[in-house]
Amino acid sequence: MAEETREVRGRLPKNLKIAFEIACARLELTQTAALEEAIKEWLKKHESTSSDK
Repeated sequence: MAEETREVRGRLPKNLKIAFEIACARLELTQTAALEEAIKEWLKKHESTSSDK
């Protein structure tokens, strides 16, 4: 059975969005996969920081 998914929305500066699209295309990676990877890394960084407080 496929994992249930949810939509995430946000707004970025135009130049950052274009750079992201280009990087994903060059890496032959979907934007969804790249965002999932980035969010996981962000959570790792901030979960370890918040547990130190």
